[in-house]
Amino acid sequence: MAKDTKGSSHSEGTQDFEKFYEPRVISFGPYHHGKCHLHPVEMIKPLCAKKFLADSNQDIKALYQNIESNIEAVRKCYDCSTNEYDDEALAWMMLLDGCFLLYFIHCVARRNQSKLHGLNVKDHLITFVHQDLFLLENQLPFGVLKLIFKGAKFNDGSPMEEKIKKFVTDTGSPTEIQLQEENAEPSHLLDLLRSALLGRYKRSSKKKVGSQTEQELEAEKKGESSLSSGGEDGESQPKPKQQDEKKGKQQDNWHRTISLRDISFNSSFFYSHLKLPPITIDDSTKPRFLNMVAYEMCPEGPDDYGVTSYICFLDNLIDHADDVKELRSKHILYNCLGSDEDVAQIFNEIANDLVVVDAYGDVKAGIQTHYDKRWKTWIAEAIHDNFRSPWTITGSSTAVIRYYFLLGSDYFALPGNIYILD
Repeated sequence: MAKDTKGSSHSEGTQDFEKFYEPRVISFGPYHHGKCHLHPVEMIKPLCAKKFLADSNQDIKALYQNIESNIEAVRKCYDCSTNEYDDEALAWMMLLDGCFLLYFIHCVARRNQSKLHGLNVKDHLITFVHQDLFLLENQLPFGVLKLIFKGAKFNDGSPMEEKIKKFVTDTGSPTEIQLQEENAEPSHLLDLLRSALLGRYKRSSKKKVGSQTEQELEAEKKGESSLSSGGEDGESQPKPKQQDEKKGKQQDNWHRTISLRDISFNSSFFYSHLKLPPITIDDSTKPRFLNMVAYEMCPEGPDDYGVTSYICFLDNLIDHADDVKELRSKHILYNCLGSDEDVAQIFNEIANDLVVVDAYGDVKAGIQTHYDKRWKTWIAEAIHDNFRSPWTITGSSTAVIRYYFLLGSDYFALPGNIYILD
């Protein structure tokens, strides 16, 4: 079983630690088990576990024995945080928490929340449980979940693992995201969500600025969001799915995947194109990103800083509400939170005290080079064409006006603070 990491020193020093890193209504695992404010939902766990066992046609004694026989591996996932529990108590904790978690996912993934309502889990609790599921210190080892669901036989015939994937990929994205099928087993649900958001393809550090892979070109044809200058009125030109007029339905021969790694910049003298993945911002955005960043900072965490790099890059683009408004106009940000100022504040606060991981240095360098080249080229052309004789000086005003119009199209196509990227 993969190690279940506890919050890093970075997260523990964060302002409002309890608000963003500690569960509001339910505990999973030993870190927050037994806290008084979590007691009401703790009393509902046995009811949900009983329902899960009935729906999955499994025997509780057999599941307990499977977990108890792997209890040493479970302990290693939690460092020394399980010392106060004997093997029996820890095994029952894993079984009860795991059955509740899987039943919750089973109901939500099938859009059948009425089953939870019948167990006194109301809509507001469903929302809070959903948020608590993706806190770093509130994770169950994925290996424990597999011990519980590997023998499940639901009446609808769908495997529990598929329900988990659907539940995770439905979380936090306005468009389809896809898990990496070839990846090793995730450590826990937060790790699974992170893998889903980062997507199938990893960025290549050897890729040249201004070049595009075949996958990126194909994805661009399929309508991914971008900021571009040039084109009509300097607007980005997303290409919608082709429609089959005869059949009156959309073609579904391709499946678009969205990754937080899908950031690139391409330019020519008259054109620039910054491609960013779309993202929905709501009440859950800040705690989820903070917990994924904390996970990446842990010694036992992932071997890359994919989410941290994304946050740092977006923080470079977003300083004020106007930057958020620009990204919304290009269908890159979907603001379900409130004001644009609130969204800007979220990214500024998440990026506070982060060690900058410059995975997108090539993109930022490309943007800076684009503007540097345009300025130098215009100066050279202006001197050559407009000041080579006294009779052509009067025509220079036209060139100046044309230049500012050209610069203006780039300025309004890309956030203003793009100029200060290093």
